[in-house]
Amino acid sequence: MATNKSAKKTAVKAPVKATPPKPAAKPPRKKATPLVSDLSGEQLVVENLSTLSCLVGTLSETLDILVQKVENMAYHLIATEEVLAEVVTSTGLDLARVNARIRAKIASGTDSQGDPTKSIDIAANIASPLPKFKK
Repeated sequence: MATNKSAKKTAVKAPVKATPPKPAAKPPRKKATPLVSDLSGEQLVVENLSTLSCLVGTLSETLDILVQKVENMAYHLIATEEVLAEVVTSTGLDLARVNARIRAKIASGTDSQGDPTKSIDIAANIASPLPKFKK
């Protein structure tokens, strides 16, 4: 019988013991909140004031964020208007055509209920920038 010398020897590994899963840690116990009916009038007032205080703090933070966003939008609008004013000054503009487009866009977006006057006034202000002061 011929032996196969090119066959690789394989070692048998011992089976790995499965470790049992660790039990999940129990969440810490919370204090049981007393029922409203169990609280005295004074305790209810204190609880309500505490809740209102937290809500006012949250509303204040939210309002600060919203003010920052509106302020940022205002900066962007001012910058955009000034860039447009420079482009209009350099290239010219058919203001009648712009007004017609504004009227059409506001009419289509509001079922012809919107008033385009403010937008037309803003476009006129951008198209007719204040004269530049010479130094």
